[in-house]
Amino acid sequence: MATIEGAIPPFRECDAAMATQTPMSPAARIFFGLFCIACGTPPALSAFDIGPFSSADINGPPWLGLLAGGVFIAVGIALMLGSPERQGPGSYTLFSFVLAALTAIANWIAFGPGPRECTIAFAGFFFESGSWVNGIACRAGFGIGAAMLDGFMLWMVAKALRDIIGDGALPNAIEKLGIAILLLALAPIFLPLLIFPFGRSLAEGFWVWRKTGTWPRNEEFIARMKAKNAEKP
Repeated sequence: MATIEGAIPPFRECDAAMATQTPMSPAARIFFGLFCIACGTPPALSAFDIGPFSSADINGPPWLGLLAGGVFIAVGIALMLGSPERQGPGSYTLFSFVLAALTAIANWIAFGPGPRECTIAFAGFFFESGSWVNGIACRAGFGIGAAMLDGFMLWMVAKALRDIIGDGALPNAIEKLGIAILLLALAPIFLPLLIFPFGRSLAEGFWVWRKTGTWPRNEEFIARMKAKNAEKP
């Protein structure tokens, strides 16, 4: 138990947050747990062509239906078992399965074979359904999510290895790789936020230079730096 908790620190914050909330009644846990299991059973059975369910109904390989249904089944089991304290190591096992399943599904959508089609709108303009632009945009969106999940999964593996075998080159390398993938996935989101203020300042400065022939200077900043340098012995 201690080993798993040390390997997955975020659960400590989750447990503390859940402790401050009103617990769900046993009857409600069982009801919603069974409901989630019922929702996940058809796609899971479709992967094996059991009963009226067929793998042909899955828009992808059979394992995709198994993982998609397994996510709902795992969440349903977790709901019926109750709080992580009652579940013990099972709570972390279920969480790891759900995260791994979502990671695999996102990676298949982003990088798997075959065409992709999503309903995508950007700045009020819709990408044409079935077009190659729609497919690229669909893969790009899921690719960002898949890379984020990949990075987080590698970070979890590194934490687990460090707790089991101690600090070393392998856990450190895996952790650095996970962080690098996570930052790469977040770059398309945060880079525009960083570039826009810089680009705006550059455009305003160029406009002033065109009108006055002098590049604008931050006189307040320059005066502050001169005063600071003058105070130095």
